[in-house]
Amino acid sequence: MAMKPGTHGDRGGARNGIGRQRRRSLGAGAGAALALALSACVAGMLHYLGQRHYARTDLSRERFYALSDTTLRMLEGLTNSVEVTVVFRNGEELHDLTRLLAEYQTASPRVRVTRIDPDRDIVRLKELAQTRPLTEVNAVIVESAGRVRILGSGDLSEFERHVGGQGVERRRRAFRGEQALTSAIYEVCRTRAPVVYALGGHGERPLDGAERNQGFAQAARLIRQEGIDLRPLIVGGDTGIPDDADVLLVAGPRTRVPQPELDAIHAFLERNGRALILLDAGASTGFEGLLRRWGLRVGADVAVDEGRALSGGLVISRFFRHGATATIRDLACVLYSPRSVEPDPTTTAPQAGADRPRVTRLATTSEQGWAETDPEQRPPKFDEGRDRPGPITVAAAVERGPAGGIDVHIRPTRLVVFGDSAFVANGAIVSGNGDLFLGALNWLLDRKDRIAIASRPIRDTRIDISRARLRQLGFAVVAGLPGLAAAAGLLVWFRRRA
Repeated sequence: MAMKPGTHGDRGGARNGIGRQRRRSLGAGAGAALALALSACVAGMLHYLGQRHYARTDLSRERFYALSDTTLRMLEGLTNSVEVTVVFRNGEELHDLTRLLAEYQTASPRVRVTRIDPDRDIVRLKELAQTRPLTEVNAVIVESAGRVRILGSGDLSEFERHVGGQGVERRRRAFRGEQALTSAIYEVCRTRAPVVYALGGHGERPLDGAERNQGFAQAARLIRQEGIDLRPLIVGGDTGIPDDADVLLVAGPRTRVPQPELDAIHAFLERNGRALILLDAGASTGFEGLLRRWGLRVGADVAVDEGRALSGGLVISRFFRHGATATIRDLACVLYSPRSVEPDPTTTAPQAGADRPRVTRLATTSEQGWAETDPEQRPPKFDEGRDRPGPITVAAAVERGPAGGIDVHIRPTRLVVFGDSAFVANGAIVSGNGDLFLGALNWLLDRKDRIAIASRPIRDTRIDISRARLRQLGFAVVAGLPGLAAAAGLLVWFRRRA
């Protein structure tokens, strides 16, 4: 059969073209596979390096879960493993607690966290309850080397009563999880907890008293959160201050303390003891004479500062630089009818000797304040010649013994005296009151890295928007955004067609 010239050549050229196209496709596919493999290798290497060399930072405005320097230093020094068991129902508080514990685990590999859901892990919860005294469902158990500390929901958050449409409800006001967890870890890891004895028997505020503005239960809980062993003490007969007492706490006695007890307290201070004394106005307790021997004059008056009055309290914002006030920073405190606590010049004068007490003012009123000698006068008025003009000292510290850097092995005597005890009563620990109280206690205990960490306030952010604006916003989200994407796609299609 006759064939047209050039037919075989055309078919051969077509086959060669198809072969070249296939080779190009194979080459492109191989190149893409190789690029994909290289990309996977690079991604794997970056992931490997990121797992071992990374930096975390909190860029949020509130820094709600960022750990303080105190916590980070404490975690760096851990030598024992710490087991944290979270027994919490699902909710906002569990979310905050989980995020915070993740920061603890990141900061120290010695912290291990386990969670038990009380609604699902019933068997594990029963087993745990047999060995741990759980008093509520929501709790955190911190343990190390056989020592256990259990934190309840009230230790982790501050609550307030709110009256709403559904009646009275309990709302979280602040999250203090870092303070509670750091204190618990510090307590279970240290070999010996410091011991604070609270003097009783003279109308002092009861450690377990739950009455608002009267009891001392909230302050006692703050003290124990610091990893401190708080014990009641009745001094009588031949019983003096125990030898294992690190600090003696005197919380607002209302009656006169017998002289033998005052002598025992003075002897304790002479043995380089430490004391935190809170004295209310209007009460003659006998401590007035004892403190004169230590360079302080406690006045029979009430500090008044009309420009700083707030709901029956006195706002104090003038603090002097001292170890007891180191954590106050720019916070203010509220004291309630405090009495003056001034340095006594007859005791602190140079003639008193080289070993004289060194008195430091801690907090004062403003220059507009004064020491009112007639507390019954209403309204209070400054009387020239009878009242003492401000600023009036309402808290002071005393130290007797070697100064810093000299004979550091000798423990100096230390006292901190406040002219008020109501500022740390139940319901009164607001603003910087707790920080001031715990700062003074930790200075007495020689604890430079104190554990009192400020609570994180929980802010209720609301957006006020009308129904019309809400409909417009809904239309923009439901129709506007997809419409923009569709318009962009049509524009690209028309440009390619053109």
